[in-house]
Amino acid sequence: MAIHLDEAEKKIDYIFKNPSYLLRAFTHPSYLNGKNYQNLEFLGDSIVNFVIAEYFFNKYPTKDEGFLTRLRSSVVSEKPLSEAIDRLDISDYMLLGEGGKKQNISCLSSVKSDLFESIVGAIYLDGGIDCAKKFILENLAEEVKNAKADAKDAKSKLNEYGSKHGVEITYKLLSETGSDHNPQFTFEVTVDGKVMGKGTGGTKREAQQNCAKIALARLSIQKKR
Repeated sequence: MAIHLDEAEKKIDYIFKNPSYLLRAFTHPSYLNGKNYQNLEFLGDSIVNFVIAEYFFNKYPTKDEGFLTRLRSSVVSEKPLSEAIDRLDISDYMLLGEGGKKQNISCLSSVKSDLFESIVGAIYLDGGIDCAKKFILENLAEEVKNAKADAKDAKSKLNEYGSKHGVEITYKLLSETGSDHNPQFTFEVTVDGKVMGKGTGGTKREAQQNCAKIALARLSIQKKR
């Protein structure tokens, strides 16, 4: 098979009962032949967040939500997930369209981060949450060990604001433009049902962070009035 499933499985350290999940996990949207990894990435993103959140929740049972959120954010982000794929040395197995090959997009950290999440989604569907958890915690072990809650990113600060004031923070995807290897996402964030910011970025996380920065600035202005 084109992506050498046996080699990929050895490096991932998980043998698929249904190899079609693995094939799909390595199929970039630029490859115009069947299903790609986008839905698996969506599922995997939620699972990675849950597993890391659960780990820190159990490790620090007396810490507040803000502390735990910052710890999770330091692990569940583009750079750590991309570096995990580099350590596994599996990005070259991706199925890419001609445009993707020319742009060498398998080297992009955003694409490698997506690949990590899609693999998690595939393992979950094939073997369940325990298998997915094992893959996540083994491959992010160093990041989990060294996680720090010192720096608060914009999303964490906004989440803390929501918890403190008892209001809901919601992010909504408004548009997705650009090519497969250079996408642009636009999100809006609502605070207690009111739109407080819109942001654009090359990844969903970046766009949401930009939303949060704008919302925090507006909330700060309102507080001073």
